[in-house]
Amino acid sequence: MEYNTSRTKLVYKEYGRNIQKLIDHAVTIEDDEKRNAFAKRIIELMGQINPHLKNTVDFRHKLWDHLFLISDFRLDVESPYPIPTRESLAQKTVKMPYPRTKLRFRHYGKNVEALIAKAIAMEDEGKKKEFTRIIANYMKMVYRSRNEVAINDDIIKHDLKKMSDGALEVDEGLVLKKMSNSRSTGQRDSGSNNKRRKGRSGNTRKHHQNSNKHKRRSYRQHGK
Repeated sequence: MEYNTSRTKLVYKEYGRNIQKLIDHAVTIEDDEKRNAFAKRIIELMGQINPHLKNTVDFRHKLWDHLFLISDFRLDVESPYPIPTRESLAQKTVKMPYPRTKLRFRHYGKNVEALIAKAIAMEDEGKKKEFTRIIANYMKMVYRSRNEVAINDDIIKHDLKKMSDGALEVDEGLVLKKMSNSRSTGQRDSGSNNKRRKGRSGNTRKHHQNSNKHKRRSYRQHGK
C-alpha cells in the first residue's frame, strides 16, 4: 500500500497525482517520436482536467510551461513555444507598493482631504465659498454615517479650518444640512411605504368586518 508520506510532492495539485506520474513516465521514454507524441497527449489531458484555464491568455502556452515544470525540466520534447528554464519560471512577481497616505482626520476619509485640496486651489472666491459649504455638509454626513451620533456644527467647522490649515472657513451662523446617504434614505422610504401599506390593509380589513356585521344584523331582523 502506498502512503502519501512516501510519495513525491505534487508540483501542481490541480493536475493531480496521475498527470505527474504520466509525465514521470514520459521522461523515461527513449524514442524521441514516441516521447513527443506522449507529451502532446498529456497536454490534452491537462487541458481537460482544468477547462477553466481556457479563458486565460496563452492557455496552451501555460500548459506546456507547467509540463516542463512538473517534470523538473527533465523532459526532452519539442515544444511549440520557447522552452522555459528554471530561472525564468522562478522569477518572483514584483509587488506593487501600497499607497500609504497619513490622514490627520481618519474619520472623514481621504476623499474629504482631496476635496479640500481642490477647494484651496480655486481662484474664484465665490465658487470657493460655495464649494467650501458643500464640503462642510459632506463632512457632517460622513461623520454621522460612521459614528451614528449627532455632532455639533462648530466641530465640523473647526475641523475643516484645521484640515485646510486655515485656508477654508464657513460662516459661523451657517447651519449645516442633515445630509444622508442614499442607502439610509432608501431604508427610511421603504419603512414608511411598508407602514402606509399596513395602514391601508388594516383599513380594508376593518371595512370588511363592518360590512359583515351589517349583513348578519340585517339577516336576523328579516328572519324575525
